[in-house]
Amino acid sequence: MRTFTGIFLLLYSCFLSAQDVQFTASASPNILRIGEQFNLTYTSDQELGEINVPEIRDFDILGGPSQGHSQSVYAENGKLTTTSTWQYTYFFRAVKEGKFTIPPATAKIKNKTFHSNAVTVEVIKGKDPAASQNQNIPSQGTSKEADNLRDEDLFVSLLLDRKEVFIGEQIMATIKIYTRVNLFGIDQSFKGPDFIGFFTEPVDVPPLRNLQREAVNGDIYGTGVIRKVVIIPQKTGELTIQPFELDVTLRREVRRKIADSFFDDFTIPEVQEIPVTLKSKAVKISVKPLPPNAPPSFKGAVGDFRLSSTINKSNTATNEPLTLKITLSGKGNLKLISDIEVKVPYDMEKYDPVINTHLDNPLSGSKTFEYLIVPRIAGNYTLPPAEFSYFNPESRQYKTLKTQTYQIDVVKGQGDTLMAVIPGIAKEDVKMLNQDIRFIKTKTFHLRRIDTFIMQSPIYAMLYVVALIIFILILWIRNRLKLQKADIAGLRLRKADKYARKRLKKSAGLMKQGNDAAFYEELLGAIWGYLGDKLGIPVAQLSKEFAKSTLHERGVNEELTDQLFSVTDACEMARYAKGTGDLVMDELYLEALDAISRLQQKLK
Repeated sequence: MRTFTGIFLLLYSCFLSAQDVQFTASASPNILRIGEQFNLTYTSDQELGEINVPEIRDFDILGGPSQGHSQSVYAENGKLTTTSTWQYTYFFRAVKEGKFTIPPATAKIKNKTFHSNAVTVEVIKGKDPAASQNQNIPSQGTSKEADNLRDEDLFVSLLLDRKEVFIGEQIMATIKIYTRVNLFGIDQSFKGPDFIGFFTEPVDVPPLRNLQREAVNGDIYGTGVIRKVVIIPQKTGELTIQPFELDVTLRREVRRKIADSFFDDFTIPEVQEIPVTLKSKAVKISVKPLPPNAPPSFKGAVGDFRLSSTINKSNTATNEPLTLKITLSGKGNLKLISDIEVKVPYDMEKYDPVINTHLDNPLSGSKTFEYLIVPRIAGNYTLPPAEFSYFNPESRQYKTLKTQTYQIDVVKGQGDTLMAVIPGIAKEDVKMLNQDIRFIKTKTFHLRRIDTFIMQSPIYAMLYVVALIIFILILWIRNRLKLQKADIAGLRLRKADKYARKRLKKSAGLMKQGNDAAFYEELLGAIWGYLGDKLGIPVAQLSKEFAKSTLHERGVNEELTDQLFSVTDACEMARYAKGTGDLVMDELYLEALDAISRLQQKLK
């Protein structure tokens, strides 16, 4: 029995090891000129019993395979782990121009066949010897004289994934450096261009440590991504991103001559670091306006979205809250979407939503809105569907999404003295129709003439006038409330200060918690939301320059405007700078509070 168990465990371990085999292929370099050599390396975490390399006719094979084996040991959670790597390298030379794909190789391990991945190699035209002396790839370890440096030897570019968009549409902007000389360092404080007229959202990019070979205009460069930013245009027309400067450092080797009276003169090598300032080219973007006749529920969302909703329960009691969760997901300007309007019956109370944003990548993700709804009176209610409209730039059409309708059954809660609502029956005042028995009056009473009517008394005339005045006053108040509800811009204007102070209070709480990123984002949202409400401009269409010009037209002095936007600039910078400190956060908070308070006095 023990022998059988041992054989089974041995076969099972062999099966698992065969299932976990990693067999990959790679070419280094994968971009080269005609006549240059490259290595084709097959890597496995187990020793290969047999390897079959596909027939490769597009290159000259120089030798191989050269076998190598390495082993590493590391400890993880108190457990010692050993890993092994086997490499089989073949040597080739490029003989013709083009982009070639080397098919997968096959290998056998424990009578099981595995396939590697395919490898792509790009070959460009070779250079004549004179040109080769003047153009060097960074990986070769040579450098270029700074005074003889040409623009095509080292430059920086702003790359956009599209240059013709609709207002509010996302654009991925990539800042990339190209070099054929020995690049030593890049300015770490580089922030990129000023994207005037755009909403910007920086994308995390790992520090540039190694350059990648890339064929550009028939030549090979070392390239690296310095920064990525998602930009969203806030106005229409032809927008220009102005050139920006990038400070880099080159390293070159020079030979210093040493004069000696006894021995012959000789030279010694020295390494010099040479600062160079690169300047990009201006980039133009054509921004088209959105089509007319937008749906009423459209608030500036541009992209491709999906809408879903859930509710935690459909049966509840009075004063027990319900949670309606609406999820908006897809690709587009998610961060500029403030809320989704939810309508509830009159006898239910709705609170401001809790909003959470999750980005799968810089261009797509999801945003959830959790609404707390509290029914106050028992009865059967219908929650109507929430609507969300957006513009799809691919189809160039507006689209409207709706959530489902929910039926809510509310029963009277414990201790609730309010009367339940019965569908189809209106609420009526209780009236006393008659009394069967009247008690004998035992106290002193006064008699009046039976032919005297109250309408003949002056009190009746006075009451009639008072009732008429009250009726007119009620009509005036009712019409005024209707006008206020219809005047959305006026409503936003009146509540702007309240909402701004509410968000400032929330940012103060985040500052006390030490949540830097959330503090700066909430402070920015308070300022931009206040400006959007006060100026009557949707946040998605609000830019710094437009806000400045509008405030100037409204009589706000330049000193107050500069104070306000110095806070937004500091927040934008601090969101992506580490270790700003509580003192900076506290100063920014007080500056924002002071600026909004002074603006409130100016824009009443």
